[in-house]
Amino acid sequence: MPFATTRATLSRQWALLRQLPSRSPGATSADLVWRLRDVGFTVSKRTVERDLNELSLIFPLERNDKSIPFGWHWSASAVTDLRGNFDLLDYLRDEPLKAVQGQGLLLQAWITDALARRLREMPLGIDMQLTALEQGHRLRATVGDDAPLRWWLLAQGEALVVEQPLALREEIGRTLSSAAARYRD
Repeated sequence: MPFATTRATLSRQWALLRQLPSRSPGATSADLVWRLRDVGFTVSKRTVERDLNELSLIFPLERNDKSIPFGWHWSASAVTDLRGNFDLLDYLRDEPLKAVQGQGLLLQAWITDALARRLREMPLGIDMQLTALEQGHRLRATVGDDAPLRWWLLAQGEALVVEQPLALREEIGRTLSSAAARYRD
């Protein structure tokens, strides 16, 4: 199932980004293998190295080449929202997904029970609603229509399926399909 594989890869890579320190000397690939194992991902050092090289093309990551083993960390010269000593967990705690009052879009999605439990602890917004289904939950919330929303949606992997708005569902589907196509070669 390429779609499920892509979701697992995105989830793993998102978890990897969350494990990176904000400054040099950074974390080695071997350290990151253990950190990922602690959060439920069992991967090889080579997989972590491939992921880091791939993610560094998209995110402001740096590799400390001053000594072996190399250490990876967030760039101190990252742009706008990602500038300075970027800490992804702090960034997420600052609630970047919540919409400015009177703005945003109404997100409706199917989510797993595990994700529903996490969202009860850290809601997406004050109007968030979770409805239990036979399998999983239906999520409804007004959220910011921006890049952090898309990163978060993609990071949930198979734990979330966007239902509405249709344009967002199609956009996420295209992104996942495109990513899956790269893994078929």
